[in-house]
Parts: sequence; C-alpha cells; structure tokens
Amino acid sequence: MNRYTDRAAILIAATVIVGSAGAASAADMMRRVPPATPLSQAEVAYIQPARVHDWTGFYAGGFVEYGWGADVVGIAPPVTVGEVKPKGFGGGVDIGYNYQNGSFVVGIEADLAMSSMKDDISRAVFGGAVANVKYDWFATIRPRAGVAFDNFLIYATGGLAVGGIDYRVAAPAGSFHEKSTRAGFALGAGVEYAFSKQLSLKAEYLYTNLETRTRDFGPGYSTTSIGVANHVRVGLNYHF
Repeated sequence: MNRYTDRAAILIAATVIVGSAGAASAADMMRRVPPATPLSQAEVAYIQPARVHDWTGFYAGGFVEYGWGADVVGIAPPVTVGEVKPKGFGGGVDIGYNYQNGSFVVGIEADLAMSSMKDDISRAVFGGAVANVKYDWFATIRPRAGVAFDNFLIYATGGLAVGGIDYRVAAPAGSFHEKSTRAGFALGAGVEYAFSKQLSLKAEYLYTNLETRTRDFGPGYSTTSIGVANHVRVGLNYHF
C-alpha cells in the first residue's frame, strides 16, 4: 500500500467518524425536544378574534314611553280659548326585522302603544269655554336605517303613524266632541345595545304628526284640532 492509498483510507475513516458523531448528536437533540402540546381554550380564544354581533333577523319586544304635545284651541277665529298640553305615560309592543351588510343595518318595525296623554283647559271667553284633549293610542310602521358598531346600533327612522284622539270643546254657544282615528307620519332616531345574542335594550325618540282637523259647531263657530306629539321610549327586544 503506497502513501496515497494510506491517505485515502485515513480520509474515508475520518468522514465516517464525523458523520456518525453528527447523526448521534442529531438523534440526541431530537430526544431532548419535548412533544408539542395542544393550546388551551384560553390561548385559542386569545388568538381568534371575537365574533362581531350580527343584527340580522326578526325581533319582538315591549317598551314604556313618556309623551307630550301641544294644541291651541280656538272657537271662532281669531278668538283663542287657550293651549292644551297633553302629556302622560304609556307603553306598548313592537315587532321588526333587521338586515346587516357590513356595518350598515336596515330594517322595518311596527309598534302599537296605549297612551294616557291628556290635558284640559277652562276659559271665560264666550261666557265660559272648556276644552279637553286625550291621546288614546298610537301605532306606527317605520323603516329603520343605521350603523352598527359591533353590538351597539345607532339608527334613524320614519314612516306611517296612526293614532286615536279624543277631542272635546264646549261653550254656551255650542259644543263639539269627536273621538277619531287619524293618520300622519312619524320621524325619529334611537340607539340600541345588544348585551347578549338574544336581548337588546333600546332608547328612542319619535315625533308624530297626525291629521289636523277643523270642525264646525254652533252658528258660525269652529275649532281646529292638531295631532302633534313627542315620545321618548325605552324598550327591551328579544332577537330570534
């Protein structure tokens, strides 16, 4: 065996020794690495973003309200008896549907409320005149449109309003009494907060303007009744 053969043998042997040592070291490192452990539920919840509240769907609920209005009572223009300011509490039910697209929410809502709004006045004009106004009930059907910030919704609304008004004027020259159902419009705005998937709390303001009516009574006497009212409502809705 010459010196070149000896050198080749030594090089091969060294390569085998280094390779064996590297393989043993790698195997040893593999044995030292602990197996992967599954993430805990808390870690998964932290990694995954919270689900945004979805307002889409049907809902129904109830509300309480406080309402007030004003009506100038005249018997024979330009003579004014005075101003009645009906006010009082009420309550009712509502039902509706929302559809959400991104941050925008549109829908429609119908409601029915019973009211205790009333007022009366008595004046010395025409030998003594009495006027009484009472709002018995209100109903509306209104589209809604708003913007959702997760489980917080801000919206505007407007649509058809219908109400029952009991209007009475009496004077020595004659009297007038009408209990009627009148139609008009409603406008308003509100905020709603969903504190769970099914339940939400809302606060709403509505302005209702019902048909104005002028009625004749007695010889040459007439009176005009307007149906303007303001409503502040607080309600609870259940979402299906």
